[in-house]
Amino acid sequence: MKWGKYEELRPSEIDAIREKTPVAFIPWGAIEWHSYHNPVGLDCLKAHGIICAVAEKTGGIVLPPVYLGTDTIKPFKGFPHTLEFPREIVKAVAHRFLSELVDEKFKVIVLLTGHYGGDHLKALEEVSEEFRESNPGIKLLYTSDYYMLKDKFEANHAAWGETSFQMLFDDSLVDLETLPADRVTTLEEDGVMGQDPRNSSVRGGQEQLDELLRVMVPQIEELLAGVQNS
Repeated sequence: MKWGKYEELRPSEIDAIREKTPVAFIPWGAIEWHSYHNPVGLDCLKAHGIICAVAEKTGGIVLPPVYLGTDTIKPFKGFPHTLEFPREIVKAVAHRFLSELVDEKFKVIVLLTGHYGGDHLKALEEVSEEFRESNPGIKLLYTSDYYMLKDKFEANHAAWGETSFQMLFDDSLVDLETLPADRVTTLEEDGVMGQDPRNSSVRGGQEQLDELLRVMVPQIEELLAGVQNS
């Protein structure tokens, strides 16, 4: 077994994977309005799908998604069905996850957030910097699909990019027919920022995932090589 989901593994399986590939992946996101056509858990569902695809290539153990976001669309634009948490809570939980994974003897940790709120990204960046300073022997890659894709794909919220990802990972959760038929979607009215989600497709999701794999896998392999040779 090269990789697995932490919550589904027996202790002996965890030990075997960690011994060969001591990397733990944390998919992070929010419960947040993603317009009428997407599930409110899209950020984490997306991050988890991406992380599982990466782990298939590199090996390692994928933790359950962490649904804990700050700077969401609720205080920004007032959309419902969104859970907003203070940044201090997000930071405290992130610190604890990282500390626990060190205690569990992982040498490389990858934290990928699928939620892009500016203060959310900053909070996790602050945690990452503090963690690196206090744990110099552990390699931490903190990133987001936004960071990894911004040179090739437009940043978006509930638009073509995120909807295509959701369709790739589970298209049964997407219903494009619920979008307004008589006008273009907007951030103010619908919570959609970016290219028209009606053009979303599984193929579009795969194109984005292929680019992420191209960029992320070598970075993680390099981190693993560093700890395995030390």
